[in-house]
Parts: sequence; structure tokens; C-alpha cells
Amino acid sequence: MNLEEYKGALDRLTPAPDLKDRIRDTLDAPAPLSRPRRRRAGLTALAAAAAVACTFLVAMAASPELRTAVLTLFRLEETEQVPAPTGEGPEQPELTQSTIGQQVEVQYIRLPDGFGWSYGDNVLCQAERADDGSILAFHYWAAEGDELIPLETSTTQFSTVWDGVTYTDTVYWCVYEGEVSCYNNGTAGMALDYDFYVSSIGGRTDAVLLTLSQGSQMDYRQYPVLLDLATGEITDLLDGTGWETAAPLTEVQWMDDLSAAILSSDRTGWFYCDREGKTTASLNELTGLEVFSAYFAEDSTLILLTLSGQDGDCCDVWTWQPDSGTLTQTFSQLPVYQRHEEPSYGFQFFFGGGRGIYVTEDGSVSVLDLVTGETIAVENFSLAQWDTPTFIANPSGTKVLFASYGGQADGLGISSLGVMDLERGTFTLLDRDSSADLYEASLGWFDEDRVAICGYAAEDFTQSCLYLYRF
Repeated sequence: MNLEEYKGALDRLTPAPDLKDRIRDTLDAPAPLSRPRRRRAGLTALAAAAAVACTFLVAMAASPELRTAVLTLFRLEETEQVPAPTGEGPEQPELTQSTIGQQVEVQYIRLPDGFGWSYGDNVLCQAERADDGSILAFHYWAAEGDELIPLETSTTQFSTVWDGVTYTDTVYWCVYEGEVSCYNNGTAGMALDYDFYVSSIGGRTDAVLLTLSQGSQMDYRQYPVLLDLATGEITDLLDGTGWETAAPLTEVQWMDDLSAAILSSDRTGWFYCDREGKTTASLNELTGLEVFSAYFAEDSTLILLTLSGQDGDCCDVWTWQPDSGTLTQTFSQLPVYQRHEEPSYGFQFFFGGGRGIYVTEDGSVSVLDLVTGETIAVENFSLAQWDTPTFIANPSGTKVLFASYGGQADGLGISSLGVMDLERGTFTLLDRDSSADLYEASLGWFDEDRVAICGYAAEDFTQSCLYLYRF
């Protein structure tokens, strides 16, 4: 499965009944080592069931004396009693709001029976489809307080050609709180050897990114273009930059203003593309390192990983400034942890804002700043008691979602849910009590502040509910 096929599966949160066993298999199967994704322009932060089995790295901080801050743990005494969607659904989405432990606001959104529901970019949406899978109508809602507010849906049609293939579709989009939420049908399946998807650009309401792709597995390749929402005009973002030296592209990460990008290829490695300077160069040549992975931090700074240690079983962390060429090492000799070995300690790399999670052998947890080398310890908290925990950052990297599993609900079975607020210095943890009548299929961030869980009636996937948590 290539990136677009995977993203498309995540975008369509409501599976058909015949996909239920395949979802179960996905949840049970070990996950491959995945490249961490920061939500730059056009990279939407969507976390789902497949994110449960995260890969860990063991880390020894290069400068432990920089441990200058702590996250204060608040574990709520009250346990959430999670309602399962039962009975006939409403004609329109219905929202019920409550507060748990006077600290966590919870919104339960009961959805009408049927398929086509999803969420992303801080809105709830539904696609009404014909029997052939084509979209008849598309609807958006905003969840504010105890209300669901219908939003106006706009459409943009486009047609473009890349590498001999014609891509034609309609984009359904809305503007809410100064941001665009967008969706397109794509090829609506995996039978064709090409696909395409749209994604929003932070701070812009005039255009979205359109990623075109062809092939799958080792033959997969993609190409980014800009789609004007008012006219449907397509702009070639990499034209004249010499991007061909990095081809075939398998991923593109953008700076917020689209002035530069990190191009990666499973065959050719990692490259830095300066759109304004019209240049593309190998990061190995620019830095003198053998780059294993590369990511943008908050600004134009790049975070680079290189392999080190005996037989390449460790990694080092570096920062690189494209304008000055300054190269700085912030962590060294981080041994790579084999996920199925014991004890389960390590460093989960990587989430937005240039940070990661560090776990010692005794299970204590810290947040590492990969740009400065500083750490923030989580007080009185150990991962030793948790079953296969997951950490997921919000789009800006200021908050980190924590989840553990083993609850009564089918599917994910999320037993505890918490958020580390890196700005407030708090970690609020909520225990959950759910029944086997609930099937939990996905977990992620609804927006910057709210965590989302999508659940279904275990025996009837047409009955669904979206659970939103604000810690």
C-alpha cells in the first residue's frame, strides 16, 4: 500500500461491513517502521488504528544536565463511562457535551446511520454517494460548544496531466476559522495504477496542495502541484528547481510558505529544494553527512538523522540551517530499539515542532527538544504499567496525545487517554470504561486542542459516533 492509498483509507473513517475483518487484521498486525510526519503545508495530521503499533528507538540524551522542566501529572479520579452507539441514529448529527473531573470536556456526536462520515482539519464531514461510489453531495459541520453548525460547501473542478496520466476530479471544501478543509474522491479504489489527493495549506484559503501519484510499492512515485480554489488553475510547484535529480519522489515535505521543500526518494535519498533559488541538492552533499531521514522543525531549520554505532544500530540527531549552512549535533549514539524485545523502553521519533518522546529503562518519560537538546520530564509517570502506548502530536506540536489499550471495547480498545500540554507543563490522564458493544476504529487529533475517537456499534457499522475530548 502506498502513501496515498493509506491516507485514503484513513480519510474514510466509516468502513463497509465487509472491511471489518480487514480492520481487525490491521490492528493485530505489527506495523512497519514509518516515517514521522510533521504537519507542514499540506501534510494533514491524521492518526488512525494503524498508528497503534508505534516503533520505538532507545535514546540516551547527549546532555542530561539540560533537564530543566517538568510536566505535572494529573490523573483524574473519575473514569469515563463511554457510550456505545445503539438504536436508530438521528436524521442529522447530534451533539451531547459533558465534563469529566472538571478538567476534560467531552463531546459525543451521534451520527446518522449509514456510511461516508469522516473528520479532519477541525470539521466533521459526510459524503453522500451513488451506488458507483461517485459523490452526490458533500456536507461540513463545525462542533462548537454543544452545537453542530452547518458550513457552506464549495466545489472546484480541475483537470491536469502528469507523466502521461490525466487527473480529473472535483474538490469539496469549506473555510472555517480561517482555514480550509478539503476533500476529493480520488480514484475511489485501488484498481487503477494512479491516485491523487488534496490537502490544506496552513494560513491559506485560496489554494490547496494536490498530490498526484502513480504506481505502488517499490514503483510508487508522486508529484506536488498547487490548485487554485477559485479558478481550478494548476501551478507546477517544482518547475525549474532541478527536482529531477531526486526522482522518483516518494514524499515531499513543505515549509509553511512553500518556499522550500524536503524531497525524499526510496531510491535516491534525501534532497533540499530551494524554490526561490531554483536549486535542488542532495542533503548528503550539502551537509557532509549520510542522511537517513530529514524533517522540518518549526522554522526553516532541518532536523537530520544519521546512523551510527556498531553495524549502524544507533542514530545521531543534527540540525542544519539552509541559509548559513550551520550544522549542529544535538543528540548522539541513540541505539535503535527492536520493538519486540524487552524491556520496552526507548525514544519515539518523531513528532511536530522538533520534539520526541524519551523513555528510560525504568519506564520514566521525557520530551526531548531535538533542536535545542533540552528535555522535559514527566513527573511520577512510568510506561511500565501501560499496554502498547501510543504518542501522537497535535498539528503544531504543542500537545502530545497519549493512549493505552486493552479496554473492553473491540478494535482499538482504548483504556486510557491523556494529553501532554508542553506549553502549560501539564499531563492530564483519563481512564475510560467501555463495553464490548463498541468498536473503536481510529484515534487522532480533531484540531489543535481536541482528540478524536471514531467508534461504531460492534455488530453494525452503520451506527457510529465521534468522541471529542478537550483536555
